[in-house]
Amino acid sequence: MINVYINLKKNIFKCNFKYLVFVLFFFGALSCSIYKKNDSNIITKPEKIPELQVLFNNALKYYNDGKYRNALKLFKKVETRYSFSNLAPRATLMITYIYYRNADYFNTLKFARKYQTLYPKNKNIDYIHFIIAMTFYEQVQVVAKDQTYTRAALKEFNNIIKTYPNSKYAKESKLKIDLINEQLAGKHMYLARFYMKKSKWISAINRLNIILKDYSETIYTVEALHRMVEIYYKLGNIVLAKKYAATLGYNFNDSDWYKKTYKVVVDKNYKEDTKVTKQRLRDKIKNILKLSK
Repeated sequence: MINVYINLKKNIFKCNFKYLVFVLFFFGALSCSIYKKNDSNIITKPEKIPELQVLFNNALKYYNDGKYRNALKLFKKVETRYSFSNLAPRATLMITYIYYRNADYFNTLKFARKYQTLYPKNKNIDYIHFIIAMTFYEQVQVVAKDQTYTRAALKEFNNIIKTYPNSKYAKESKLKIDLINEQLAGKHMYLARFYMKKSKWISAINRLNIILKDYSETIYTVEALHRMVEIYYKLGNIVLAKKYAATLGYNFNDSDWYKKTYKVVVDKNYKEDTKVTKQRLRDKIKNILKLSK
């Protein structure tokens, strides 16, 4: 009986011991996993932002703060250090715009051309073409001076309309072309007036014909018609003078130039002056013939 009791007690102890070991192991493992989880939250550092993104973000911040020189430095670092990244085209674009904004047209063209070469299929390529056109446009001289930049701008704006007709910059390009045509027509009118003062009638007519042919939608068309009337009356070609007067009257009969043209046609003093001009021309021809003998 005693032996049975002892054996039973031993078996119970063994069972309790196994159960205790299992419980301790279970809770130990559980607490361990919780500790590791909590510990990992404490130890793990935030993910480090790549240097490329840091550079670009700082460059943008400088730009937004108006610190353009600092912005340029960082955008150029992005462009050179990470030339194959997706931020490189954006960096070049920003560099181009900053130079344009600061009226540094030499560097604007330099980086715009670079963008054209490196990223010809980029979604912003139409904007780059527009910046190039505007760079020339901003350098357009007054009517009396050289018009090289005017023609360069005209070429670029026409290229935008042809290549990117659905671009938002196409509409703006059309407006700029109208302004450029006014500028070029003004240049021809300036020269026509100059030649008229010097009595160089043929040279003046050539300039006026350019306006009537190539820039007929500009504000200088009506004046060109009037000047033609003046010149042909001076030369004694009344038929052509009346032809241009009729054209002016039909299209612009409410303009001040039409009133001036009408005065030319009916003014007796003007006709007398015309006779004098014709006589002078005859005298010149006679002198030339005498010299040639």
